[in-house]
Amino acid sequence: MKLKIMLVLCMVSPLAAAFEEVEVTPLNPHGWLPANVRDDGLVEHSKNQPLFGDGSLLLATDPQTSGQDKAEYEYLWQQNTSIPPVYDFPQRTLGNVSDLSYFWYRDSASLTAGHFIPVFRLIFIDDAGTADPLDDTWGYLVWEGVYNGINPAATDSWQLSDIVNQNFWVYVTYPQSNSGTIQNFNSTLDDWINGSPVGQPGDPVVNLSANTYIVGVSVGVGSGWGDDFIGYVDAVRVAFGAGDDYLYNFEVCSIFEENTNPDVIFDDSFECFKRY
Repeated sequence: MKLKIMLVLCMVSPLAAAFEEVEVTPLNPHGWLPANVRDDGLVEHSKNQPLFGDGSLLLATDPQTSGQDKAEYEYLWQQNTSIPPVYDFPQRTLGNVSDLSYFWYRDSASLTAGHFIPVFRLIFIDDAGTADPLDDTWGYLVWEGVYNGINPAATDSWQLSDIVNQNFWVYVTYPQSNSGTIQNFNSTLDDWINGSPVGQPGDPVVNLSANTYIVGVSVGVGSGWGDDFIGYVDAVRVAFGAGDDYLYNFEVCSIFEENTNPDVIFDDSFECFKRY
C-alpha cells in the first residue's frame, strides 16, 4: 500500500521524502475522531470513492437549518492536561512543519457554492513562552481552497493539494475575550510566524511564532455553506521534519491478516477485511 501511495504522489506532485503510512479504520482509528458534528453534517469512513485500498473519508452536509451544516474529523495528539502544561510532542511546532498535503474530492451532486471543498486545519496552542496557561492562545490555522486559487473546484475526481507554502487564515478559540476569525486570508505559515498578520478592526490579535505548538489536525466541511455538499478526503500528510512524517490513509477495513489459530474460525472483523 505504501509503495502505491508513493508512486501516485510522485506522479502528481513534487512531494519528496518518505513518510510512515498509518491506516485509519473505524475499528482502529489511531486517535482520529469525529468532532463538531451538527445535525446537518456527516462524517464517516466510506467505500463510495476509494483512493488507496477500499475506502476514504466521507464528509457531507444536508442543511435543514441555515448555518448549522458542519462536520469534522480530528486527530488531537496532545493528551496531557497537566498544569503547567507538558507537551506530548514538543518538537511539533509551527516552525518545524515541513509537509502538509491531502487528497480531496467534490461530488458533482453537491449544490453548495462551487468553491467549497473539505477544509484542512492545524490546531495550535501558543503558550506565550511562559508556564502560565492563562496567557495561552488556542486556535486553528485554516487552509481553504478558495483562498488558494481553487474556484470553482474540480468535481468527480481526486485532487491533491500540497499546502505547506500556501495561505492560511486563523480562528482563535481561547481566550474567549479574544476569540473569532482574523480576517486575513492571504498569509502563509511563514507570514504568521514572522509577520504577525492582522485582520480587520475588531478582529482578534495573535502573535504566533516558530515555537507555537501544533497539537492536532483536522479536516472538515460546513459551517454556513448553505446547501448540500458531498465530498471525500484521503491520504492526509503531516510532517515535522524527516523523522516525524506521517500519512493517514482512511480505509473501511483493515488489511487482512491470516488467522493462524486453528481453534478460532471467525472473529469480530470477519465481515470487514481485504486482501492484497
